[in-house]
Amino acid sequence: MSAYPKAPGSAEGEGGIVAEVVPGEDWTDRVVTATPWWALSIGVHGLVLLLAIYVALGSSVSATVEEISMVRLSPRPVEPTPLDLTRNVFDNRKPIRDAKSVEDPVFIRNVEDSDRNETKDDEEFRKAKGDSRDFLSDKPFKGQGLQDSIGGGGAPGGRYGGRLGGKGAYVTRGGGDSRTEQSVLDGLRWLARHQNPDGSWDTDGFASQCGRHLRGACGGPGYPEYDTGNTALALLAFLGAGYTHLSRDVFDGICFGSVVKKGTQWLMANQDGDGCLGGRSAAKYMYNHAIAALALSEAYGLSGSGLLKDAAQRSISFLASAQNPGSGWRYAARGGDSDSSVTGWCVMALKSAEISGLSVPVSGYAGARAWFDAVTTEDCDVGYNDRAATGTVVVRGRTENYADHDALVAIAVMSRIFMDRDKTDRRVRGGVDRLIRDLPVWDGPQIDFYYWYYASLALFQYDAPTGRYWTAWNENLKRALVNHQKPASEGCLGGSWDPIDRWGFEGGRVYATAINVLTLEVYYRYDCVLGSDKREGAGK
Repeated sequence: MSAYPKAPGSAEGEGGIVAEVVPGEDWTDRVVTATPWWALSIGVHGLVLLLAIYVALGSSVSATVEEISMVRLSPRPVEPTPLDLTRNVFDNRKPIRDAKSVEDPVFIRNVEDSDRNETKDDEEFRKAKGDSRDFLSDKPFKGQGLQDSIGGGGAPGGRYGGRLGGKGAYVTRGGGDSRTEQSVLDGLRWLARHQNPDGSWDTDGFASQCGRHLRGACGGPGYPEYDTGNTALALLAFLGAGYTHLSRDVFDGICFGSVVKKGTQWLMANQDGDGCLGGRSAAKYMYNHAIAALALSEAYGLSGSGLLKDAAQRSISFLASAQNPGSGWRYAARGGDSDSSVTGWCVMALKSAEISGLSVPVSGYAGARAWFDAVTTEDCDVGYNDRAATGTVVVRGRTENYADHDALVAIAVMSRIFMDRDKTDRRVRGGVDRLIRDLPVWDGPQIDFYYWYYASLALFQYDAPTGRYWTAWNENLKRALVNHQKPASEGCLGGSWDPIDRWGFEGGRVYATAINVLTLEVYYRYDCVLGSDKREGAGK
């Protein structure tokens, strides 16, 4: 049965009623003769009145018909295909596999600055940059609303730093260069080649996609219970470079816009009625959910697509409901205790939701702030699940031989900057002093992608682009990451990083590649909040 009403003049007539007519009979004469004069008079006046109403309302009727025709879907798809994120994608979802038994952890530059913003000729208008003052904004980082944002502008590009449109000014100003940008692109190409047809990234089975585009095979699997987190992390890598579901860039025969679209669809297909992303069978499912909520919030914030808003908001609402009252987050919703690692991802998700215009409860930041205050020591070290647990975080049989790094300090510094914007905070200053004493080095037990990711975010926010902390860190970071990415000459492996760091055994090659791409996007992923060109305590 058609969803639209039958047009006037169809075979059934109005209401499906058909008048009965006797052949050969002049029925009009019979009707007129049999009808009283007063009924004829009323009928004539009624016709005149109806004609007047039709003339007066003719324009309204026309507008209504035009409006209905505008909402009908075109039968022919147009490339790039708009997001179709209806809930029927549940039919194609990838099953969440049972969790493995996982043990709990125990307790500068010589670059010429660009003098202008550049935009590619074929850039979509919504992403375009340029020298127009319409792009500028003095909106503060702190606060609610679409433009109270991390970014440097007052238009859509201002929500998320300089990742949209031309990025030349942001790359060089922040300390990046053509090599870091090529490294980002190569990493994204590897991720695109290893995405499953259903839109996910398979932590332990990604090698099934090898050989479809380039020769060779890739090793380095991780644990399958992190498929949701790795899918979100890979999606964030594309979003961090400014790609949305509308992007048309094609590499290795793969459209990056389609990669983003399929990844977003998969996350939404694996969202339950409470808003939780990825299911709750994994032992540490809040890691998966927090990273996925961050990805959906950024996808909505970058594209403005209403089809993403509901799923993104529900993921943030679940995140808020999972928080331990007056504290942080742990592996499961309201688990009673909290830890600094999961809490850091949750703070990032809340900040992304805030700058994307989603509803964020005040209790989210308040609890996270209270947690980090509770686990920060006098010498600005940060504990894992309490103040006393500030030593090496170890998974027995896996990470004992790795050097300890202040990853939790980096998480706390980044979170405090994002939440409070206070450069004079003693714990922020003490934290960056600790980080700068432990620079990135590609040397076996010293390799820690997780630490490098969070410390890069924290130090960039603290005094980039020209401050002494950021410039010293950045030079070492580039040497460590860019010089040790798999080259194109290695075929299918090209663009990835070996998962040989402290946590590579859990996340595998997908994790290693996605998080390192995100680290190299630091120059434009979020605009600098404090920075070397900001006055002391500007956020207060």
